[in-house]
Amino acid sequence: MRTVMTVEHSNTENTTALRIYYCGREQCAPGHFWGPAIRPHYLLHVVLHGKGEFFYQEKKYELSAGDAFLIEPMQTHYYQADKEEPWEYAWVGFDGSCVEEVLSSTIFQSSPVFTTDSALCIQPMIRLNALFFAPEKNPLGLASAFLRLLSCMTRLDTSGRNDHNEQYYQQALEYISNNYSYNLKIQDIADYIGVDRTYLYKIFMREAQISPKQYLLQYRIRAAAKLLQTQNYNVTEIAYSCGFRDSAAFCYHFRQQIGMTPRQYREKIRSGTY
Repeated sequence: MRTVMTVEHSNTENTTALRIYYCGREQCAPGHFWGPAIRPHYLLHVVLHGKGEFFYQEKKYELSAGDAFLIEPMQTHYYQADKEEPWEYAWVGFDGSCVEEVLSSTIFQSSPVFTTDSALCIQPMIRLNALFFAPEKNPLGLASAFLRLLSCMTRLDTSGRNDHNEQYYQQALEYISNNYSYNLKIQDIADYIGVDRTYLYKIFMREAQISPKQYLLQYRIRAAAKLLQTQNYNVTEIAYSCGFRDSAAFCYHFRQQIGMTPRQYREKIRSGTY
């Protein structure tokens, strides 16, 4: 069964730095194709499941889940779902005065396809679609999600597993730094970067020699220590601000990591003996 999400269009002037015309998602029927045709703007697809072929500038690319392909304005293209494992993909149509500069930092500077053995860009594309079809549009959130998607497609050598590990690791660190104050679970981090929890554990052991759980705890303790160096917040406020559910748990972990209680640490900072 074929399903297509509703499409929206923008009438913004051509001078706009970034315009997102529409997003969509489709589970294609076996052998379903589009083209040959042209588009008046950029169109980026991410394969969510299954397989298919993309024909562009007299070349054929065989793509599967996690891969992406970019169609440039006024360029003839054709793509077709596999007859045995037809793909499901999501897409975004866009244009604007800053697009060429933005794309210059991605793999699309030199290739119309992004191929990988991972699901690196699937979740960002799903997130972008969700924001686009949200009842209340948030232009800044939409632009941020779009750039987040493109950031997954930087000009790395995607043939090497180590490159993936480094990219996953950096994304995990960024996610932790932005979300450590919440009730963050390791599974949340794995879901965000598109890998399973076991693989995430292996990445952290390789890159940091500690588990993701240990890294998150240490990050929270470091953040708490910075707050303790001021006199603006009490221990309970700092505990909740750094992701701990209560001050008792915070004090326990702080002492395990630092060797003293939060209050003792604050006193030593105040007296200049630490």
